[in-house]
Amino acid sequence: MPALTPNRSYPYSVPTDNNDVAGAIQALAEAVDTDVQTLQALVGPRPMARVRGTTAVIHAGAASTFGVLRMETIDFNVGGAIGPLADGTVKLLLDGQWLMVATFEYSQPSGAGIATVGANLIALPVLPGATPLGRVNTSRLPSGIEVSRNMDVSGMSNAGPSALDSVMLESEVRRSSGGANMTFLTRTLTLLRMTES
Repeated sequence: MPALTPNRSYPYSVPTDNNDVAGAIQALAEAVDTDVQTLQALVGPRPMARVRGTTAVIHAGAASTFGVLRMETIDFNVGGAIGPLADGTVKLLLDGQWLMVATFEYSQPSGAGIATVGANLIALPVLPGATPLGRVNTSRLPSGIEVSRNMDVSGMSNAGPSALDSVMLESEVRRSSGGANMTFLTRTLTLLRMTES
């Protein structure tokens, strides 16, 4: 008579069992298969979402400028992770620890004087003294035959209705001189819930 493992009740042979190796392996395989099916039914898909913006955002003028890189389309929303897009921001509907990864594309500046280009992941509402969830800046600008460059920024935060209301991607342009235009193109924001609360 086979024994059973203490945690998952998988059958295994003991020295007094008949020498039916094929039967013992089949019993173990069927027990594991049934257990995995049960576990798979309990674990549903992880809440996640990805949103996208494609309308160009142009920064002109001042020494330093900031702007919202608005999200316009929901690519997917698994498990009711987010609400409808409002003012280009993303509202999280579930509490938990969230991983957020944003990508953005920026083009060649219209002239000289751009010092850095970057983006910030911002929690809304913005609280006094709060730091961005994630921040990236670079002085590497597209030049020559290069039309644009891509960058990404990521961050993690306890988020959701009881922690913060929404998340947005904010562009940042700093100038050393002049008022050359800087254009941001396609951007995405992917959100993945890492915990249950």
